[in-house]
Amino acid sequence: MKPKKPHPRKLYERPDLRRMAAPPPRDFYRLPELELRGGNLLTDGCRRVLDFTPKRVCLDMGDTLVTLYGEGLRIESFAGKRLILAGRFTRVELRSKWEVPPDEG
Repeated sequence: MKPKKPHPRKLYERPDLRRMAAPPPRDFYRLPELELRGGNLLTDGCRRVLDFTPKRVCLDMGDTLVTLYGEGLRIESFAGKRLILAGRFTRVELRSKWEVPPDEG
């Protein structure tokens, strides 16, 4: 009886530890922070409310404009840079503050 040959080991690519430990992209922490909890939307980093109706709210979030659409939207709290909105949200749009909208260009 011949001795069994060991099974060849599968070569797995090792993870790139330098890439995993590298800092996030430069603008990572400038992105708006939004969290949906039930019927409330919590934001962190809101500088100003630019436009507000029960169907649309536009927020200045630094380099980004955030427009929220829905029904019965209302501001529950705005303290510091934290804003809490309530209502039924249907859509969120994000765009650069410095981008010219197509209808204005």
